[in-house]
Amino acid sequence: MAVTKIDLKTTMTYREHAITSKSFARKLGIELPFAMYAMAAGESISAEQSTLTRLFEVVDGTLTVRLAETDQEVHAGEMLVVPAHTVHTLVAEQPCQFIQLETK
Repeated sequence: MAVTKIDLKTTMTYREHAITSKSFARKLGIELPFAMYAMAAGESISAEQSTLTRLFEVVDGTLTVRLAETDQEVHAGEMLVVPAHTVHTLVAEQPCQFIQLETK
């Protein structure tokens, strides 16, 4: 694999009333899931879980990650680690962009 630089600030654009995503795994030749999302204000991704640990790094705005016991606000420049098999919901109270990585 070649050295690759990705400009995260310009990779995704917001669309009104929508969630957009882009997977980088195939492009970069990596096996584990690696994607970027842009969520318009008021959008959400319903409760889900993974067999892998998920890392959410916010690039712009604030992402709320709802867990069974609490809500976690993740701001631009912050990362939240969600352990494998943990049910979580993603909510954008305001427009936000984030990277989702999964690892063993």
